[in-house]
Amino acid sequence: MSQSKVDKRKYEKKNRAAIMKREKRKKILGWCIFGVLVGCILAATLGVKIYKAIPKYVEAEKLGAYVSQTWAEQGYGSYFENSSTATASDAEDTDSDTSEDTASEADTSSETTTTAETDTTEAAE
Repeated sequence: MSQSKVDKRKYEKKNRAAIMKREKRKKILGWCIFGVLVGCILAATLGVKIYKAIPKYVEAEKLGAYVSQTWAEQGYGSYFENSSTATASDAEDTDSDTSEDTASEADTSSETTTTAETDTTEAAE
């Protein structure tokens, strides 16, 4: 055997404990990384399935009924006994506000037309 091989064997024999610890750490680190990657893949797959299972659109009436039922089951129903009447009056207020907005927009457009006709008449004279 050559001298370099002898030196290499002596070094390995002398530092065998440190070398074994290093190899063991590498092995454990490799398995940990593998576990994390597998966990990420599983979590992503599960997340996509859950996301696709969630309904994208819920009708307001169904949502309102569900929320009311849930609140009643949890004991908060007594706090919001008159909430259904308040919601109905709010809806009426919203409708009247919308009709007022529509009427004011119509008035504004007619005023603009009248102003433009006046400007045209003055320019012609």
